[in-house]
Amino acid sequence: MKIIVISDIHSNYAAFESAFETVKSINPDGIIFLGDYLTDFPYPQKTMELLYKCKSAYKCWFLRGNREDYLLQHRKNLNDGWVHSSSVGSFLYTYENLTEKDLDFFGSLPNCLEIKIDDMPIITACHGSPKSTTENILPNSSAQLKYAKKIKGNILLCGHTHHRKVVSVKDKQIIFCPSLGLPQDGEKYGHTWITLLTSFDNNWKTDFIDIEYDADTLIKDYRKSDLTEYAPIFSECIIKSLQAHGDIAYQCVVLAWEKAKKDNFKGGKILPEKYWIQAAKELKII
Repeated sequence: MKIIVISDIHSNYAAFESAFETVKSINPDGIIFLGDYLTDFPYPQKTMELLYKCKSAYKCWFLRGNREDYLLQHRKNLNDGWVHSSSVGSFLYTYENLTEKDLDFFGSLPNCLEIKIDDMPIITACHGSPKSTTENILPNSSAQLKYAKKIKGNILLCGHTHHRKVVSVKDKQIIFCPSLGLPQDGEKYGHTWITLLTSFDNNWKTDFIDIEYDADTLIKDYRKSDLTEYAPIFSECIIKSLQAHGDIAYQCVVLAWEKAKKDNFKGGKILPEKYWIQAAKELKII
């Protein structure tokens, strides 16, 4: 028995298209999606089309990520301050390119699932942690122990961190599944990962499968999209992250906030673009 796990697509439809071809060659018994399907890359419609195609072709389990939470919260409050800016422009762009069907789909998804397949041990799957879509338990051994004690089976699947790692906690395993859209472990340019669980001796064996895709064309498409107008510096950060396989956007926003605080900025959560520009120049993003 084979189960594919896909996490943190972040609208990288080029990586998703290549991953889907690999999935077809493996012909798994099901696919587990760990959330954060959208934002960051343009044309979210392409990612949604592939999600629905997977749903039609395979048994699928879908989890909600923090990015879906943000989109659903905006749906409830359209006056939350989302504007064209590197702080939130990517979210606004994504939201404006979704349908009610897409948002309803996200609204139907759980944060955590216990997945029982035939006589195999239960798989607990979540985005950040079983408690929260935003919690990162990768560096927190006490949180890992807490959740390992709570799960019914012997495997906990987590996304959110964008790293791939298997951590043993007593007799349990926590599998941090890599991001399909923006992996963070020093991959070669144009390469990414999905996770494969294979039944073996009444247990689950974990492998990470390398996926190659056309990153050059993706970047060209990105620069042609309206997303570069919605979130100018953020877009450059994501492109740089794709090329360098590092969290360039995080580095830029941290530095931008440092500059804003030195300037005694008191304007709320949305940073003026000038601080993004200053940080991007210092980090040689632009």
